[in-house]
Amino acid sequence: MDLDFVRIECDIVADYSAQLIAVLYNEFRNFELQFKSSCCKTLQESCNICSLHDSCPYRIVFGQQLSPDPEIVRLHQKPSLPFSLYINDIDCSSLCAVGMVVVGSAVNYIEFFHTALLRVVETAVRTVIPPSKFTLRSYSLDYQGVRHEISHVAALLESVILLSGQHILQNTVHSNAVRLSLISPLRLISNGSISHSFDFSMFFRSQLRRCSSLSAYYGAGELDLDFTGLSLAAQGVAALEDEIHYTQPPWTKRLNRAGLTGTADCVGLVEPMFSLLLLGSYFNAGKGAAFGSGYYRIEVL
Repeated sequence: MDLDFVRIECDIVADYSAQLIAVLYNEFRNFELQFKSSCCKTLQESCNICSLHDSCPYRIVFGQQLSPDPEIVRLHQKPSLPFSLYINDIDCSSLCAVGMVVVGSAVNYIEFFHTALLRVVETAVRTVIPPSKFTLRSYSLDYQGVRHEISHVAALLESVILLSGQHILQNTVHSNAVRLSLISPLRLISNGSISHSFDFSMFFRSQLRRCSSLSAYYGAGELDLDFTGLSLAAQGVAALEDEIHYTQPPWTKRLNRAGLTGTADCVGLVEPMFSLLLLGSYFNAGKGAAFGSGYYRIEVL
């Protein structure tokens, strides 16, 4: 198995308030339209009558076509979207990073993702800050999060850094105690509704399924892991210093954006739980992960 992906970030350097964060999260919902406008060649209103329908990047990325392999469909059903957006509020007075991870075969369309990301950010920023008061720079990030400025947009596919899921799984040093920080609201489905309390086992199983589904649909195949054994072992992981709560984010009044945020120290992990959660942190978690929900960080205690 391998699952390649690219991580890009766009820096907003400006004097701004928390209002910008709210506008950015809301603007994420227009990412699909921005992507479509960046790659559509015919400008037809209906994709169904477009002569380029089968080869269109928009259809390939957002169509979520089922696999021809019935076993993959049985295990994963409808595929996840092959990207995830996030906001890294580095400095709430002058610097904010808006990022995106593009997964597997979707990396072939990285130039359209990059264009759509810039358009989303510019649209959001211009509603809050005068155009002369901000600058935007975009970067490709390596495994350590070191930024490499994107200067050759015309040859973006050749200039971005390709990361390997297999490399992360094989080269991450295991830890049985980690700190999980949920940055944006995590929305996990439990018994048909959004969970209002954090359960490590539920969270881990969700990320195990998400990583496996992304690998099956956009990578080189299924994760070669003991799913049953890891799921059972996850039940023995304890969440200490649990400060994760169900909250309504300050950037929206819509109840369907609420979720779990905060930190918890998780103890009792077995291999390769930490490396799997580290890999999953690139892809966000839970419902709405592609559009900024469930962005989290994980670190060794």
